[in-house]
Amino acid sequence: MNSRAWLCGLSGAVLMMAMTSGASGQAQPRDIKHELAPTGSLRVGVLMVSYFAVPDEASGRLKGVIPDLGEELARRAGVAVELVRFENPGAIMAAFRARAIDVTFLGITADRAEVMAYGPTVIDLQTTYLVPAYSTIASIAEVDRPGVRILVPQRSAQEAHLKKTIAHATMIPVAVEQPKAAVERIKAGEADAFSHVVPMLATAQPHLPGSRILPGSYFNVPVAIASARERPEAVAAYCRRFIEEVKASGFVAQAIARAGAPGLVVSE
Repeated sequence: MNSRAWLCGLSGAVLMMAMTSGASGQAQPRDIKHELAPTGSLRVGVLMVSYFAVPDEASGRLKGVIPDLGEELARRAGVAVELVRFENPGAIMAAFRARAIDVTFLGITADRAEVMAYGPTVIDLQTTYLVPAYSTIASIAEVDRPGVRILVPQRSAQEAHLKKTIAHATMIPVAVEQPKAAVERIKAGEADAFSHVVPMLATAQPHLPGSRILPGSYFNVPVAIASARERPEAVAAYCRRFIEEVKASGFVAQAIARAGAPGLVVSE
């Protein structure tokens, strides 16, 4: 589902509040600060994958696209920020259920949308396949054929997409966070291709000598801002305005450039 469509039900009054309160660094009304960050600090859920966030070697502080976005959202709202680390999307969902975080930036899936209120997309993650050196597969179109076994991150946006589009190949679910298990299965001859976002495949490729990342992208995983579902509609409106501004200003493009991860693009 298009994440922008989920916001169509916002009333004109709520949208006007977002426009007038402004996510551009002006002093914010106490109400929006309290509604966005009720504990006084904006608790941002950060999925700890290399293309989203990594600890700085010297300071231990998180750096990357998601920390940059979370810190900027807090700065513009005039509140402190707390970057909360999570090893997988399921843990982020649990944190929203427990009311332990306020916002996150995460790929859109139907099950995640049940526990968090998605706003506009902010970045896209290009998705393709990694194939071993001996593979005769040369393009994305050649993957979907009888006998081909594809390792696919379970409960991911790309898995949901492939379930709708793969007609002949066999999909094998694997853990979404780490590529090591997928690489080992290909080495053992248990699979023929590994599907994931390009930055994760780039991380896995050196561990599979001679392997190739197929050119192109069969699906761009939309990554959107998401807030706690129980918050007032003004929070969703404020998050929408923030994403519009950071995309238009070039902030997102600059954050992607600083991160240096391949396969990340500003969403349209």
